[in-house]
Amino acid sequence: MTSLRFAACAIGLIALFPANAQEPPPSRVVVADISQQEIAATSRLVGIIDFDRVSKVSGEVSGLITEQHAREGLVVKAGEPLVTLNTDFIEKDVEIKRKQRGQFNADLQKLAATLKRLESLLQKNSASRQAYDDALYDHRSLVKKLETLDLELERLQLQVTKSTVRAPFDGIVLEKLKESGEWLDPGTAVCTLASSNDLVVKAAISENVVRYQRPGESLAVTVNALDIQLQGTAQTISPVARQRSKSATLKVTVPYHPGMIRNMSATVEVPSGAAQLMLMLPRDALIRNGGADFVYTVEEGKAKMVSVDVLTRRGNQAGVASPSLKPGMKVVVDGNDRLQPGQAVMVVDR
Repeated sequence: MTSLRFAACAIGLIALFPANAQEPPPSRVVVADISQQEIAATSRLVGIIDFDRVSKVSGEVSGLITEQHAREGLVVKAGEPLVTLNTDFIEKDVEIKRKQRGQFNADLQKLAATLKRLESLLQKNSASRQAYDDALYDHRSLVKKLETLDLELERLQLQVTKSTVRAPFDGIVLEKLKESGEWLDPGTAVCTLASSNDLVVKAAISENVVRYQRPGESLAVTVNALDIQLQGTAQTISPVARQRSKSATLKVTVPYHPGMIRNMSATVEVPSGAAQLMLMLPRDALIRNGGADFVYTVEEGKAKMVSVDVLTRRGNQAGVASPSLKPGMKVVVDGNDRLQPGQAVMVVDR
């Protein structure tokens, strides 16, 4: 009984005074230096994706459509077939012309032999000059007919080639305009094709910041619907501003990415002021929380969350302002997504 009471007391003491729980091990993180550069602040403009080169692709010969390869949304390479026409009649004409050529060639060989014989007899005064001249001109006429026939054959073969309407450039089919079984006349469009190498973002830009734009300058572009970030290039600004809003249209060329569609929204970071000194850090260091931007620094082995104002984004770098940051300080660029303020960290190499 005494031993049972002792055991119960021991269990009660363990419950009242549990062993100190061990702290979790430090979180492994990668850091990078903060630098300082003279760079312009930017503002974010919302624009739309558009194709700067759109063509209604048409055929050059007439015929019945037997194969319709183009369909809306199809991505094609230059030279790939869009529509194929029936060539049965053309191929029959080619066959007839080839047989005619064979006959002409045989006649030409026979006439060449006759001409050679008459030339020999003429030298011996055994043939008349008239007979020789008639054979000579017949030979020349047959040569011209053979040349004409060869040109007709080339034309028919070109018709066969042109009976397949091909994509003139790399692009995306926006609209199919013809179906199999329909008759195609020369100049009739078979589809609307947009060039995938001429993709632009069009954004309305205020006249107050037009002077800060430079053609050829690299600009950050975000396509939110696809969750992708791209590097665009400032192209042109429309020479006409809207009368009421006093805004012009800025074109920014961007590389094609699967899933991009016409009129999809995109955000562009454009210069909005003169160049100024600002802190630059990798964009991987930024954390978005509650509509605000933060970074983590490391102080005495602990993670410290610091609020920042993002002034610009350039490639994989971001320009920020914060009274708590200085050039040369280190910010966490890998592992920051799982950190908590005050958490112990261990800095490691990437």
